[in-house]
Amino acid sequence: MNIPIKIFRFNPENGKSGNLVDYPVKLEPGMSVLDLLHQIHDEQDGTLAYRYSCRGAICGTCAIKINGIARLACKTQVSELLKENETITLEPLANMGVIKDLVVDRRPFWETIRATMPWLVRENDLPDERMNYEIKLNKFHLDQLNRAADCIKCGSCYSDCLKVEESPEFIGPAALIQIYKQMFDPIDIETEQRIKISAAKGGAFDCDKHANCVKVCPKDCRPLRAITFIQNRIKR
Repeated sequence: MNIPIKIFRFNPENGKSGNLVDYPVKLEPGMSVLDLLHQIHDEQDGTLAYRYSCRGAICGTCAIKINGIARLACKTQVSELLKENETITLEPLANMGVIKDLVVDRRPFWETIRATMPWLVRENDLPDERMNYEIKLNKFHLDQLNRAADCIKCGSCYSDCLKVEESPEFIGPAALIQIYKQMFDPIDIETEQRIKISAAKGGAFDCDKHANCVKVCPKDCRPLRAITFIQNRIKR
C-alpha cells in the first residue's frame, strides 16, 4: 500500500522559498514517521535533511511538525496518523529558523534554557536529611519534579507555543520547566535568583496558558502546571 507524503523542502543555496513536495511511500507494518523518512532518503531522495539520534524517544532530536503538530518522528506511528488524515504532512518545527528541509536552528531555544541557570547550587556541607525529597516536598511537587526531570528538551512545546510566536522574548515552557526543577529542588539554595529570572519580562507571568505545551509534550511533563507553581511561588 502506497501512501501520499508531503514534506517541506528548503535549500538555502538555491535562493528559493520552501515548499511542500509529494512523495509516495510504501507502508510497512509498524512503521514510524522516522522509518518513513529513512525510506524516502534511502530510496527516493538522498538530499532530504532531517535530524535523528536515539530512535527511542529519549533524545528529542527528531521532533518535527507532523500534520501541523510538533511530535517525535521516532515515536509517532504512521498507522495512527492515517486514522486522522489520508495524507501525512511533515514540516520543520516553528518559532525557529529553518536551516534546510526539516532541520531548524535550535539556538534560540537553547539560549532560553541557558538563561535559566540550568544547574543546582548547593551548600558545601549538605546534611543528609535534605536529600529526602519525600519529606521536603508534598505529593504534588514530588510528582511535578519527577515529571520535569523527564523533559528531553525536544523543543516541541517551544515550537507550538502561541506566546513564543507572538512574543519571541517569552522564554517558553521548556525553560520554565527547567526553572521549576531547580526552584523546587530542596537541594538548591538559589531560590531568590530563580524567582528573579521567572518574574522578569518574558518570564512565567507572560504565559497566556494556551496549553499547547501540554498537548504536544511527548513525556507528559505538564509544563503548564509547573508554570502555575512558579507563579504561585513568586506571589507569596
